Amino acid sequence: MYDLIIIGGGAAGLFAAACAGQFPGGKGLKGLILEGGREPGQKLLLTGAGQCNLTHGGSIREFPAHYGKNGGKIRSALYSFSNEALCRFLESAGLETVEREDGKVYPASFSARAVRDFLVSRAEENGFEIRCGLKVRELIPEGDGFRIRTEKEEFSAEKVLVCTGGCSYPATGSDGSLFPLLEELGLEVTPPKPALVPVNVENYPYSELSGASVLGVRIAAEEGAAEGDLLFTHRAFSGPAVLHISRYVKPGRKIVLNYCPAMSREEAREKLKAVRQGSEGAGGAKQETFTVFRNIFAPMGLPEALLRVFFETEKIDPHRRFSESSGAESERILDRIFRDSFTVSGTAGFSQAMVTCGGVALPETAPKTFESKRIPGLYFAGEVLDVDGDTGGYNLQFAFSSARAAMKDICGKKQTEGRQSE
Repeated sequence: MYDLIIIGGGAAGLFAAACAGQFPGGKGLKGLILEGGREPGQKLLLTGAGQCNLTHGGSIREFPAHYGKNGGKIRSALYSFSNEALCRFLESAGLETVEREDGKVYPASFSARAVRDFLVSRAEENGFEIRCGLKVRELIPEGDGFRIRTEKEEFSAEKVLVCTGGCSYPATGSDGSLFPLLEELGLEVTPPKPALVPVNVENYPYSELSGASVLGVRIAAEEGAAEGDLLFTHRAFSGPAVLHISRYVKPGRKIVLNYCPAMSREEAREKLKAVRQGSEGAGGAKQETFTVFRNIFAPMGLPEALLRVFFETEKIDPHRRFSESSGAESERILDRIFRDSFTVSGTAGFSQAMVTCGGVALPETAPKTFESKRIPGLYFAGEVLDVDGDTGGYNLQFAFSSARAAMKDICGKKQTEGRQSE
């Protein structure tokens, strides 16, 4: 009989075990981590392109706004173990951190493996055994504890902490296979869908721009909006702005892209009018139409190659003198710059999703400890919960904060039980 079995040896599971020694009841805890993959922390090794974007800088009070509709519900966990507290915890163990100009916080070594290895080492020091290649097939509440069956063995524990992640990057073991078992226990699971993922649209026209990007794009969907950099891929829109908006998009719904939010459409019209009247730019309205638009929008960050695609798809002659072009043609180009509209056909799927939107519904758990309200002794942490954050370290911060909140409660109850038995 184990005191605690953690299902899932990813960021949340490893951190829970690594911080157990901070609490009186966590010293001497007989613990086990069951990991379905070949090694612990496989997905952690991929974060930040292998550099491990641990968290984000700034005030922790700004964090809840980065978790969509459920941000306010996790405020307690974030405030109890903030981004600054995380850095202090790591640095006290010799794992220094650095903050980049964009606010992203990394280990000073920029090595996800260094973070993974530290968490594994600290978990083992705290008395946790780590067993890999054991996927859980049954989770059965039994008496005052739980029985867990894997493909090969059976285990028992007084308490269970579920840290199996969502469905993103299924090759790492984060495949959502535990959700049906949780539903069988009567727990509400919000249907998982990919988040922080490229967005596919109908009649995508930018394949030839694959690899090009636009800075500071504003994207609006029916249920939300985002602003940031945009990346064109061969088949889809990607980049931070798209990843942020992906939690809101639905097939059949519209997204609208503004490639130049720093300028209003009316300001652009005035600049075009000035050129047409000959009061702005060398050559004035005698310039080629494409040259006029390039001179106005290239300084605003609009790539020349994207502007050429606009002319091509709108079937407007880029070489015609601007004085010979029509106002209607100019408006069509402005439409593409300020309101490029597409119908969403879907997303790139879980294989390319950074996180999962959906999971164990938060009302199922106590807000400060993430213990199940229906099944005492059953806890959750990390991506298995219906919480998904923006890019920039917010998802790992929640994984660490929720894991610590659950472990603090588990250890506190263990200490209380120990006193009562005396």
